[in-house]
Order: sequence, then structure tokens, then C-alpha cells
Amino acid sequence: MISAHRAWAEIDLNAFRRNLLCARQRAQGAQIWPVLKANAYGHGAVPIARVCAEEKVPRIGVGDSSEALQLRYSGVSMPLLVLGTIIDAEIPDLLHHRIEVGVHSESRVHSLGQLAAQHGTQLGVHLKVDTGMGRLGVRPEAVLRVARAIVEEPALEFCGFMTHFSSSQGAHSQHTDGQQALFLSAAEEVREALGSLPTLHCANSAALFSGLRPLGDAVRPGISLYGILPREICREVPLEPVLSLHTQLVFIKDIPAGTAVGYDARWTSHRPTRLATLPIGYNDGIPFRLGLSGRGQVLLRGQRCPIVGAVSMDYCTIDITHVHNASIGDKATLIGQDGCNMLTAADMAQAADTIPYEITCRLGSRVQRVYRPTTPSPSQVVS
Repeated sequence: MISAHRAWAEIDLNAFRRNLLCARQRAQGAQIWPVLKANAYGHGAVPIARVCAEEKVPRIGVGDSSEALQLRYSGVSMPLLVLGTIIDAEIPDLLHHRIEVGVHSESRVHSLGQLAAQHGTQLGVHLKVDTGMGRLGVRPEAVLRVARAIVEEPALEFCGFMTHFSSSQGAHSQHTDGQQALFLSAAEEVREALGSLPTLHCANSAALFSGLRPLGDAVRPGISLYGILPREICREVPLEPVLSLHTQLVFIKDIPAGTAVGYDARWTSHRPTRLATLPIGYNDGIPFRLGLSGRGQVLLRGQRCPIVGAVSMDYCTIDITHVHNASIGDKATLIGQDGCNMLTAADMAQAADTIPYEITCRLGSRVQRVYRPTTPSPSQVVS
């Protein structure tokens, strides 16, 4: 059956549920706070958030204010935490929609406290400690001073104490060991001075699934909930890919040997070749490099077909000479299973010399998201 879509990503929401259950089992009692930044890593933040609400997760993490507000405008009423930084112009909306934020400096603590007081509301904040990532966060030597500033602002609620690990190897990395030691030391300093601590959270997907201990009060799995982990960690983890990516054949033609294909004639046929054109390109998230590496592949009628020529903005071409009876409208799979063959986001990333995160996050707006099973209507309010 010919699809109604030029290119589409099928999102298996039940696979997401099972991955969430797997994360809960690994967390050993720590709360699960799913991270839905970058449109849930390309999977669609609103439908994924609805599943999180149905599964009664206590909090969702996002990357920036616009992502949090999108969820609020879509009826998601559960606690939301902006894990990144915010800018001044965003603060009134965050206050109005009761969205929690990470804080990275004493000056930001005071400005947030004053604005929250002016709006007659209380804002939940999470103090981020820079233990070695080097981006956002308070240096360990300044943590106690900033923590005291938070508790001295009556319009702020001290909800969390967090850090972010930099190694994709999680607990298998000595750098993670060092970061965790700094984090726990800073937490103990604050506990001794203030008499208590808010929720401790530090473990990302890599840390959670590599056996980090202790995990703290909550963990923040992101990419793992979508069935993707670094190769060194995922070998024994029963996670399922949530996303598969498909398109359809829109044109087939035969070319003689010696015919150049694509921009700059980067590929030339060495024999008579049957080509198929796919209506998906780098604007849709297919890496340009796939057509240059010679390693990019697509599944068609259960067989692997190489991508040939440079991937263009709207199209790419594949060699289907060995595929019998291929016809216009046939489904082509770039990520997912067809027959006995399977291509993963990690396979595409390896062929393009990048990381799986980039593959799913870059899927463009022209790629239709098709959810299985179907999701509630957009007007349904979730909590």
C-alpha cells in the first residue's frame, strides 16, 4: 500500500513505555525525570509528554524555556524543569506557568527572587553545580554561598541540587568518578550548613545504564528512553528503538556505466545501474555525508541498497539494481527493520561520522510523525 506521506517517522509509544519501565528498574527507587529536550530528541515532545503523564512520572526536564512553554500550551500541567539557562525576557512567562528553572549564579538567584515576589508567586529553582562539564553551573567553591542566597529569597523554592556528567561512558569513565565526588562533597557541605538538601539529581542515560552508584534522589534519562545508548553501554540493556524512519520511491530509472549522479558528480556508475529517487534529503535530517562516505544504506524489500551520489536538500538516490520488482510507491526504510535486515540510528550515525543524538534531533518538520498507538487529541489536558 502506497503511503500518504513522502517521508515519515513512526513513533512506537508502547516501546517508549517499556523503556521507561526499564529505566525505573535500573533506578532502584530513584525518581525518573524523563528529558524531552530538542522535541523529545526528534520524537515529538507533546505526545511523549502525554505518555509520561499517563505513566505518572513526577517531573519532565526540557532544554529551554520555549520547550517548556510549548508543553504548557499543549495542556501538560505536570512539573517542568528547564535544565539549561534562561534569559530575562522569558522569566514572566515562566513565572506565570510555574515552570522550574536551573540557576547558575548568585546574581540570577537574586533577580529571580525579586521578580517572583513582584508577581506574587513562588518559583522553583534547582542549583546546578559545575563539576567538570565546563558549560553552565556554579563552581564548587561558590556553591554554599549561592545555596544560602536561594534560601534567603522568600519567593524562591529550593527544589533541586544537580550536576551534569560529561562522559558518554557514564560510570565506566574516571572523569565521571571525579565529577560525582565533587558533586557529593558540595552536597554534603550544603547539607551541613543548611541542615537539609532538596532533591539530588545527576545521573543521565549513560550514568544510569552503566551502573553509577549512588544515583541520588532522581535520575534524568534522555536518549535511552528512545532506545539509543552508546555502543559500549547498550550491549546488555533491553531497550527498544522508539523511532523508525521511512520514505517511498518516487522515480526509477536505468543509467549506463560511466554516468555521474548528484551534485559535483561525486559518484559515477561503474556498470549499468538502476537508480531510485527518494523524496528525503538533508533538510529532512539525512546527513549530507551519507552520500559521500559510501556507507549510507537504505532497506528496500528487505534488501540493503547503498545511497549513491551526494544527498541533496530534498532528495537522495539509491542503487536498486539487485532488487527485483521494485516499483514506484515502495516503502524505503532508513531507520528500522525490513524483513531480516535492520538499520539503526547508530548505524546511520556511524556511516555519517556523527552521533545518534544528532540523527534523531535533526529530523525536519517535513518528516511526518506517525504515532503508534494513536495519541489522545491535542486538546486533552494531562497532569
